[in-house]
Amino acid sequence: MDVMNEALSISRTQMLRLAEKAEVPPDVARRVIDGICDVASRFSAIAENLRPEAITQDTLRTVQGCIDQNVALLYRQP
Repeated sequence: MDVMNEALSISRTQMLRLAEKAEVPPDVARRVIDGICDVASRFSAIAENLRPEAITQDTLRTVQGCIDQNVALLYRQP
């Protein structure tokens, strides 16, 4: 999916611009982004809790690593 002409490294600024174009208030957009980042950061723990041993630890590490890279681009800015 392409967001503000970017497909691989989507930043918080780009997501907020997209929200603005969709007429989503900035404070709402920030809360949604932060909430999703908070949950995504715990993906491995949630997956392991819901389905113990259904996903290998190597796979969980790989997926969580990719998620963490994307969350770093979206995380709160001062």
